[in-house]
Amino acid sequence: MPSEPGVKVIINGIDLSRSQQVKHSIAGDGDGDVARPRYEASVAWQEGYVTEATVNGPRTILGDEPAAYGGRSKGLSPQDLLLTAVGNCLAATYVGGLSANGITIRSLLIHVSGRVNFKAAFGVEAGSPGFESIDVRVDIETDEPGGKVEALLQKLFPTAPIPDTILRPVPINLVVHHT
Repeated sequence: MPSEPGVKVIINGIDLSRSQQVKHSIAGDGDGDVARPRYEASVAWQEGYVTEATVNGPRTILGDEPAAYGGRSKGLSPQDLLLTAVGNCLAATYVGGLSANGITIRSLLIHVSGRVNFKAAFGVEAGSPGFESIDVRVDIETDEPGGKVEALLQKLFPTAPIPDTILRPVPINLVVHHT
C-alpha cells in the first residue's frame, strides 16, 4: 500500500513504512544476522518436570507437565509451547500480510490443537511419540470479502517460519556435555 513520503500509515497496529524498512534491511543483509537471525533458549531443570527457559535474554517461561502426567501444572507443557508457537507465528504472518495489503482486521483468533501419542512417548507401544496432526482454525473478521481474505491467508501460510519448520525435516544437532 503506497503512501506519501513522510506520512506514517498504520494498519492493525503495524507501521507499514517500518515494515518496508525491515524488508529492505533483510534483502540487503545477505546471510547476516538481520536476514538470518539466531534465536536461542536455555532450559534449566528445577525439580520434577518443572523447567525454566530463558529466551533471547532476560525473558523466561516456566514449563511443567500436567498433573495427570506426573507434573504439577506449574507451567506450560512442551506440547502447549509448540501449539502456541504455531498460533503466534501464524498471527504475526497474517497480520503483517493483511496489513501490507491494506486490509483492516477487526478480530483474529487462531485455534491450534492436536493429539499426542503418549502411548509411544511412555513406551507402552511402538510408534511416533509426537503430534499425530496439528489442526488450525482461523476465525477472522474484516471488511473485505471472505474469498479475498481466505486466498491471501492461504498464500501467506507457506511464509510462516514455525509451520514451515514443522512441515519439513529439520536436523537437530545434539551435543551432550557431561561433567
